Amino acid sequence: MIPPLAAGFGHRQGAGKGDAGLCRRTVPPDYTAPVTTQLRAADRVVELVGRLLAEVDRLAADLTAEILGGEHSYAESTLLGREQLRAVVRDNLTTMFAALQGRPTTLQAPRAAGRLQAAQGIPLAALLHAYRLAGRFIWDRLLATAVDEESTVQLLHMASDIWAAIDDYSSAAADAYRATVEEQSRRDTTARSTMLTTLLDGRAGTSASAWEIARVLDLDRQGPFLVVCAEVLDGVEPLPSIRSRLRAAGIGSEWIQPIGAWVGLLALTDEQAIAHAVDQLSDIALSRVGISRAFTSPVNAPAAWRQAQLAVQCLPHGTGGTHLYGSAPVSLLAAASPDMAQEVARAVLGPLLALPPREQATLLETLHVWFTCGGSTTAAAGRLHCHRNTVLYRLNRIAELTGRRATDAECSAELYIALEAVRLSGRPGSCDRQGAPD
Repeated sequence: MIPPLAAGFGHRQGAGKGDAGLCRRTVPPDYTAPVTTQLRAADRVVELVGRLLAEVDRLAADLTAEILGGEHSYAESTLLGREQLRAVVRDNLTTMFAALQGRPTTLQAPRAAGRLQAAQGIPLAALLHAYRLAGRFIWDRLLATAVDEESTVQLLHMASDIWAAIDDYSSAAADAYRATVEEQSRRDTTARSTMLTTLLDGRAGTSASAWEIARVLDLDRQGPFLVVCAEVLDGVEPLPSIRSRLRAAGIGSEWIQPIGAWVGLLALTDEQAIAHAVDQLSDIALSRVGISRAFTSPVNAPAAWRQAQLAVQCLPHGTGGTHLYGSAPVSLLAAASPDMAQEVARAVLGPLLALPPREQATLLETLHVWFTCGGSTTAAAGRLHCHRNTVLYRLNRIAELTGRRATDAECSAELYIALEAVRLSGRPGSCDRQGAPD
């Protein structure tokens, strides 16, 4: 009788007399199953494995030395010591030999090795190289132990399956390694998000605590800071690849994603980097993006966050682009007090806003372009592609409806503030901003 080499292991289909040393391997895709591979082999091979198992301590020491000599990542590691590595090697050799002897086994040893070496910072490539070294080591020792021809022949018949079993161990270790790295990344991302949130909402408290958080986030530079708030629409990233773009420009950043927004803290190298950062944001903005004033200490991040939020509101709904806090005082006034701004809009433009949508839109656009052109009727006519008399007619129509002439200083201010309130409200018929003066 030829004993199976692992519990539940399958045998070569159609095996008959004279080919007992041949095998067929099937590997279950679910690595949580208590089986690594499926083999059938002769007593001679089981005996060879038993000899190796009896010397597992010496073999573990020898293989540890080979790994340290053949893979510099292990030799240079300051976290994974020689004795710790030897213990991992011994566990893997012991369970591998047990599987080859036909005893029930699991993949817990290689999984544990993968988790440990991910935690210790050993590169995945080094881990896989170590398993290749181990495979060659086991095979060489089996060949050296097979002193008679029959043992050697049976061992050679099993070669592909033994190597496949070693591959199972390598794959299990790699899977556990990747899972550990992913979990570490999730924990790190969560921790960093929590720290940034603490900084932005003011819970950092003292300046010393704020600087310590900035240091942990690698944002403790001597240059100014900016807070950026980007609106998220329909789940689309508002600033694609922003981290890498800023990093390439020498700008450090950390981001959180509260509901409906992206919020980032940018650490700049100097004052000149502010314009460069704004350009980077403007180049890729797919929604409304607000930028705070520059500040010099992270303890001021809460106020800057509020500035960035208000800067978002200084752009019309449904548009994209960037707005720097304080660059448009009238827009800021309307954004900071939206209810009051709407009250002013109704008081100043009420009759105009009651017109049919098409006529309303025409008059609002004309007033907006006239302001944009600095009160020049001729320039406004050119922008609107109409005769200047048409512009004058529309301005007179606005004066009739509102009781305010655009050429009067006080009335002009009221009309402009009301127009900004309408524009920022996003109501139908409101005009988009083209750079109107404040």
